Amino acid sequence: MEIISKDSDYLIDQVTNFNMTKSLIYQEMSGLYGNSLLKDLNHIIQMYAIYENGANFNVETTGDYVPAVMKYKVIKGLIDKEARFLFSVPPDFNVRSTEEDNEKKVAGIQEFVNLVLQKNKVSAKLVKAAKDCFIGKRIAIATNFNDTGITVSFIPSLEFIFETDPNNVDKLTKFIQFYSTTVNDIKDQQRVYKKKWWLDEKGNAWFNEGIYNGSGALIEELVADNKTLLTWIPVEIITNDGLSGDPFGVSEIESLEDNESWYSKLSSKDMDSIRKGADQITYTIDMSSESTKGLSRGAGAFWDLSTEVTAEGKTGSVGVVENTMGYSPALDVTLKRIKTHMHDMLDVPDTSSEALQGIVTSGKTLKAIYWGLIVRCNEKMLVWRPALVETMRSIIEGAKLYPESRKPYTTDSLVAEYDLEVENSYPLPEDEAEEKDTDLAEVSGNTMSKRDYMKKWRGLTDSQVDDELKQMALERELLEDAFMLETK
Repeated sequence: MEIISKDSDYLIDQVTNFNMTKSLIYQEMSGLYGNSLLKDLNHIIQMYAIYENGANFNVETTGDYVPAVMKYKVIKGLIDKEARFLFSVPPDFNVRSTEEDNEKKVAGIQEFVNLVLQKNKVSAKLVKAAKDCFIGKRIAIATNFNDTGITVSFIPSLEFIFETDPNNVDKLTKFIQFYSTTVNDIKDQQRVYKKKWWLDEKGNAWFNEGIYNGSGALIEELVADNKTLLTWIPVEIITNDGLSGDPFGVSEIESLEDNESWYSKLSSKDMDSIRKGADQITYTIDMSSESTKGLSRGAGAFWDLSTEVTAEGKTGSVGVVENTMGYSPALDVTLKRIKTHMHDMLDVPDTSSEALQGIVTSGKTLKAIYWGLIVRCNEKMLVWRPALVETMRSIIEGAKLYPESRKPYTTDSLVAEYDLEVENSYPLPEDEAEEKDTDLAEVSGNTMSKRDYMKKWRGLTDSQVDDELKQMALERELLEDAFMLETK
C-alpha cells in the first residue's frame, strides 16, 4: 500500500499504530473471524489512505513531458457532508418515565445522563465518529467507570478487535482495545497499551490492562484480571451497512473509488491539455539553426531569423501548434456523469447542480431534494440508535453498580423504572408557520398536550411549563369567577 501524502499525520499515526499492534492482534485472533480480520484491517488502512489523499490513477507519460497528477478528493467531501447531515444537529437522548409517580426520579436520571454526555463531549464527537464509521466500516463506543467519573469513548476500527457469541452475533463476548504509546523502529522498544474485556462462562464481565512491546510481550501490568460487577461488556459495536451476518461492515469508499480515480485522471489530462495549449509548441521549417538558437519566449520579443543556406529556392517559416480544446464539451458531460453517479451512490444531492439552481423556495422543496439522504440517514440510525440507547443504559446501570463513579454528576440513587429513546433531527429548515398551525390543531383536538407544544415552540423547561400552566389555570379561574358575578 502506497501512502502518497506525507502531510497526513492522522493516517501516518494509524498505520504506525497498526504495524506496532500486529503481534497483539495475532495473539487475540481466534474463533469466529480467524485470519480474515488482519486482512480486513489492512483494507481499512487503504480506505483511510483514499479518504486522506484521494484515489490513485495511472499516469500516462509521453516522452520528457511530466503529466499533471491532481487528485480531486470528491469522496472526502461526500463523506464529510453525509456525516454532517447525520449528526451536525445532535440527537436528543431522552429518559422517559414508565410510571406516573416516578417522573421526578426519572427527571433526575435524565439530568445525570445529560451531564455525563456533556462532560464527555459526545455531541461534538458524533460527527467525527460517523466519518470513522463510514470510512473504516465500524466503530466502538466504550463506557468506563472509575472514581473520577464515567468516560464515553468512540474508538476507530484500527484500534480494536472483538468477538461475539456464535449463537448470538449481537452479544459481545470479547473486546480488545489497543494503541501505541511509544513509537520506535525496534520492536522491543515499542510500547502498546492494551485493554481487554471478556465474559466468563457464568456471564460475568472481566477486564485487564497492560503495556506491551511490539512483539506482544507484557512489559507492565496495569490492572490484573479483574472481575467486575457487570454482566455485560460496556461496549457497543456499530457496523456500517453490509449484509446479514457480516461482522466487519462496509466502507463507503469501496463503491466510490473507481469513480474518483477516473474523475481525477480525466481532469488531470484536461489540465495537461491546458498547460500544453498555454505553452504552445513553436516549430520552424528551413530556418538556420544558428539564428534560432537561444530565442527569447518573452512577450514582445524580437527574433532576427534567416533561412537555412542549404535550403535553395525555399523561404524559412515559423509557426505554432494550437490546441483547439474541441473535446471540452464531451469531457464536461463525462465528468458531470461521473460526479452525479458518486452523489447518487450516497444519496447526497449535488446542490451546485444547475438543475437545482433557483428552485428552492420553501422548506418542503428542500426536504424533497434531500429526501434520498434523509432515508439513507434513517437507515443508518437503525444501527446507531440501538447502540446509543444501550450506551445510555450502560451509563445508568453501571453507575448504580459503581456509586463512586456517579458522584461527580449526582447524589441520587437513580432507582426508577424508565424507557430510553434517541431522537435524531436533520439540519433542514422547516415551514414553521404551517407546522405550528398543525400542532395547534392537535392541541385543540387533544392529540397533543399544551406542555409538549410549549416545550417545542417556546423552548420552555418542565418547571417553566408548570409555572405557565398554573398561570393559565389561575387566569381561567378568574375569568370564570368574573363571568359568574356578571350573570348573578
